[in-house]
Amino acid sequence: MTEAELRALVAEVVREVVKSGEASSGEGRPVVREAEPLRRGPHHRPLPAPRSPEALEQLKASTPSRIVTGRTGTRYLTRSYLGLRADHAIALDAVESEIADGWAEQQGWVPLRTRAKDHAEFLLHPDQGRSLDEASRQRCEKDGQRGLDVQLIAGDGLSAEALRVNGPALMKALHHHLTGAGFRVGTPLFVKFARIAVQDEIGVITQAKATIIVVGERPGLGTGDSLSIYTAYGPKLGQDNAEKDCISNVRDLGFAPERAAARCAALMRETFAAGGGGVKLTGADPAFRPHQSNH
Repeated sequence: MTEAELRALVAEVVREVVKSGEASSGEGRPVVREAEPLRRGPHHRPLPAPRSPEALEQLKASTPSRIVTGRTGTRYLTRSYLGLRADHAIALDAVESEIADGWAEQQGWVPLRTRAKDHAEFLLHPDQGRSLDEASRQRCEKDGQRGLDVQLIAGDGLSAEALRVNGPALMKALHHHLTGAGFRVGTPLFVKFARIAVQDEIGVITQAKATIIVVGERPGLGTGDSLSIYTAYGPKLGQDNAEKDCISNVRDLGFAPERAAARCAALMRETFAAGGGGVKLTGADPAFRPHQSNH
């Protein structure tokens, strides 16, 4: 059926309905207006002209987020939709990425691994990534330095690609700033298939006063290269996250590695002075004190 035939059929049905209503009510026959041309799909609704185009461009350039993009009906424009799909693919690739054998040794790090047998088990069973396998535990006991102030650890986490891209520069910067702050820092360790809590076991084995683990963050859209730094003072097995601190979004588009390392060194000075991290550091701030009532 052609569009013209469809329009004629619809008009005829409307006329019959109106004629039927006229016969039953006795009212005058209304005028049947010519239907508008059919529209296929929603139409792009352009944004109103900004009062300050320069300010708008500065705002858009200040963030990687998609802002002031316009829409098609209630949906994204094609370029926004394709961009979202591409960023989603970046996140998926980051989660599936792995560190190649021998890469850690090239960085001068001692290679270890967790109990996860492969990458699939690491993703499906998080507990397997929270403790070392037996061979790695023995190597850590043998080759790990004992009783230092800070033990540096690099882990692939949920984005090995982030560690590959930004890890070496961040680990070097951390070593530089920590030693510059007077801390005795151990030879970096690398843990394959690592979750954050593996730092607890390593801290206990090495008897370090504190541990710092750098891990690939769980990727968001287009953020497959982001790292997090987790610090823990007085390591113990199963240490509560409330005793730890985190510096996140470490990457060139976020918290640049050099700045993040300098902030981490300052954080460790505060942590050692307070005798602990996490809630111990925030306890002195009235904003973090438990609410008190007079009831």
